[in-house]
Amino acid sequence: MNILVLGILFVSALAVLIKGADLFIEGAKTIGVKMGLSPFVIGVLIVGFGTSLPELASSLAAVYNGETTIVAANVVGSNIANILLIVGILALLSPKIVIRRDLMKSELPLFVIATTHFLFIIHDGIITRVESVLLLGTLAAYIWYIIKEPPSDLEVIEKPLEGNDRTIKSISLLIIGLLAIIGGAHFTVYSAIEMASLIGIPISIVTILGIAIGTSLPELAVSLKAVKTGDADLAIGNIFGSNAINMLLVVGLPAFFTNLLVDEVVMNVGIYILLAASVIFFVHGLSRRLMRWEGAMLLLFFIFFVIQLFQYI
Repeated sequence: MNILVLGILFVSALAVLIKGADLFIEGAKTIGVKMGLSPFVIGVLIVGFGTSLPELASSLAAVYNGETTIVAANVVGSNIANILLIVGILALLSPKIVIRRDLMKSELPLFVIATTHFLFIIHDGIITRVESVLLLGTLAAYIWYIIKEPPSDLEVIEKPLEGNDRTIKSISLLIIGLLAIIGGAHFTVYSAIEMASLIGIPISIVTILGIAIGTSLPELAVSLKAVKTGDADLAIGNIFGSNAINMLLVVGLPAFFTNLLVDEVVMNVGIYILLAASVIFFVHGLSRRLMRWEGAMLLLFFIFFVIQLFQYI
C-alpha cells in the first residue's frame, strides 16, 4: 500500500472516529436525561468524557496492535494542541477573554493534580499497571467529588423533547457512534503505523502531528463557535477538564492492561513542552483573563514545538 492510499485512509478513518464520538455524545446525552440523570452529571461526565473518546479509542487500538508508544504521544500531543493551538486561536480571535467561571471549584485543582501525576509517572519512560491505578484512582476520586458536591456554575444540558421516536433515535446514534469509534480508531492506528514504517520515522511523530492534533479538531470547532456566541471563557474552562481526563483516563486505562513505553520524541521534547504549556495555562486560569497578544504567543510556541519535532524526521 503506497503512502497516498495510506494518507487517504488515515484522514478518512480519523474523520469517522471524530464523527462517531459526536454521535455517541449526542445519543448519550438524551438517554441520560431519560434515565433521570441530573443536568450536571450529563454535562460533566457524559460530555466531558465523551470529548476524550477519540483519544481513548485510538490509544486502546494502539495497545491492541502492540504499539504502546502511541498512547503517551497521543495524550502529550493532544494536550499541547489543546493549550497552544486551540486556546491560542481562541485568544487571538477575541479582543479579551474574561473567564467568568470559578475554575478553582473544579477544573484547576484536577488539572494541576493530573499534570503532576502524569509527568511524575512518565519521567522514567514506562507506565506500569501500578501507576495506572494511581491515575484511575485520581479520576475516580474526582468523579466522586463532583457528584457529591457539584459546582453550581458548570454547564447545564437542556432537557430534550420526550417521545419514543426520540429515544429510538438516541439509541441508534449511540450504537452507530460506538461502531464508528471502534472502526475509525482501528484504521487510524493501522494507517499511522504503516505510514511511519513506510516513511521510516518514529510512530510518535505521526501520532502527534496526525492523531493527536486531528482529535483536537472538534475542540477547535467548538471554540470557534464559542467566540461567535460570546462563550469563549466556557470553552477555555472545558479545556482544563479535557486535558486532565486525557492524562488520567486515556493513559490510565490502557496502562491497566499492559505496560506503556514512552519513546525519545516524547521524552526529549513532548514532556518539556507540555510542562511549560501547562504552567502558562494554569497562570491564565488563575488570572481568569486572556489577552490577544497572549494568544499570539501561544501560537508561536506551538510552531516552535512543531519545528522541534521535525528534527526527528
